Amino acid sequence: MTSEHIFIQEVLATHNISIQQLANAADLAAPTVYEYTGGRRKHIPLCIWRALYALTEDIRILDLIIGEVDRFVCPLPKTPDETHNDTLARLIEKRRKDIECEMAILEILADGQIDAEDRVAVEQYKNAHPESMKLSAQIYYSIIKKYEQAINGKEQA
Repeated sequence: MTSEHIFIQEVLATHNISIQQLANAADLAAPTVYEYTGGRRKHIPLCIWRALYALTEDIRILDLIIGEVDRFVCPLPKTPDETHNDTLARLIEKRRKDIECEMAILEILADGQIDAEDRVAVEQYKNAHPESMKLSAQIYYSIIKKYEQAINGKEQA
């Protein structure tokens, strides 16, 4: 079993995705997906990686393709939030992630150095920052789409 097979099993477990869910998303039979994820087939096809990313938005999947390149990828929702409460809930969650990032940064910089002792805080920051940015982009997208819908509706009236 290759590191990619181990990784795909880890992603499935982390996000609580079943083989059947992945098979449905990839439009493949579940036994076929079992063969790919279980290591019985050497190469995992792109359709499985795409489906897994669509289900999880796990940035580590992109890291497989992009590698060690400085970049920031932020998935946007396909449709804006349906209600004001959805956007408000995202805003509250974004603020929580922002605070988590700020606390990690303060912990990292508290001793005036960034070194190996900051490992836990750096990991916390690495995990919270992308989620904060994603939430920010989703809020932006929802507000702009709702605004455009409102403007277009008034212009047609």
